[in-house]
Amino acid sequence: MSQEDREFLRKAEEGIHHREDLQYEMPLPFREENIQLPDNCPQAVQRLAGLKKRLQANDKYHADYVNFMADTIDKGHARKVDSGKLVTQKGKVWYLPHHGIYHPKKPSSICLVFDCSARYQGESLNDHLLQGSDLTSKLTGMLTRFRQEKVAFMADVEKMFYRVKVKEEDQDFLHFLWWPNGDLAVEPEEYCMTVHLFGGGSSPGCSNFALKRTAGDSEAEFGVKAAETLKKNFYVDEVLKSVPTEEDAIELVHNVKNMCAKRGFNLTKFVSNSRRVIMSVSPEDRAKEIKGLDLGQDRLPIERALGVQWCIESDAFKFRIELKDQHCTRRGMLSTISSVYDPLGFITPVILVGKQILQEICHSNSWDDPVQGDVLARWDKWRSQMPPLE
Repeated sequence: MSQEDREFLRKAEEGIHHREDLQYEMPLPFREENIQLPDNCPQAVQRLAGLKKRLQANDKYHADYVNFMADTIDKGHARKVDSGKLVTQKGKVWYLPHHGIYHPKKPSSICLVFDCSARYQGESLNDHLLQGSDLTSKLTGMLTRFRQEKVAFMADVEKMFYRVKVKEEDQDFLHFLWWPNGDLAVEPEEYCMTVHLFGGGSSPGCSNFALKRTAGDSEAEFGVKAAETLKKNFYVDEVLKSVPTEEDAIELVHNVKNMCAKRGFNLTKFVSNSRRVIMSVSPEDRAKEIKGLDLGQDRLPIERALGVQWCIESDAFKFRIELKDQHCTRRGMLSTISSVYDPLGFITPVILVGKQILQEICHSNSWDDPVQGDVLARWDKWRSQMPPLE
């Protein structure tokens, strides 16, 4: 580990605290002890004006944004800053611009991202935060262990970053502007986040540290297997695990969910290749695509397991080949090759052929020169053979 990684772990270890409301609390891991930042409120006001125009131009975006923000405030993940307690100490407050993005696979689901990398007078909040060492398990190891045993299950931690509180004295670095009740006709007011947030460079490290601390703190109560699952089978907020029998899976699902709940993490959206395991999970904690199924008759759907298509019914990894109309240029060829997600290399022998064709023209064609002749014929033939990979 680097010196910065060691410093992050030291600050996390010394600063983590278990609250009465079950959640962990951790400080923002600043690089320096006495941080001094410029007053970037003018930048936040300017960015909010741009956001206001977008909200006024799109009714759905406005409604989704307001609902998300209201839910964030209602659940205590953000709070209004008391005007009588506004920070006056110079350099001890920072304003975060924010915007909403939709998940590409879930167009109805919006998420607020706080721009902690926004620069003002050469400074940004992320510049002053330690990211910490990569505590995430490796993708190939996760997927390989997922395929190891007969019975598999998968689940997500709901809003994982929001499950770890920020120390109150550090919350002044997480101020943002918003309209009360989402009413764009009134003056915006100051709020601040009370949790580690989407957009913070330190948030993944802090939430992963807290999750692994959960395993250590609760191992005696819920067992070694549940603790090892938290340590080795989570990829950020997703757990993928396989065990030999349905009985093992049911017991482990119960223990891992309760272990997470003990420290404020809500494990939900469960799926499994065993109907018996799914039925052991309460309906509200099942994945959306599973909830409405008749588990006695309906086929189980295809789910994304860390980006890979998992056909739950046949318990097989599959590929989705979507060949968009691309100009036959270096740029278009690279886009086509990159569109196939294969982290375990199952279809490398097929993809390699396309990569070899692309390699041939890298020294003779610029990015947007049309490909012609023999190379074009071989490319078209290879491209036409892709769909059967599904």
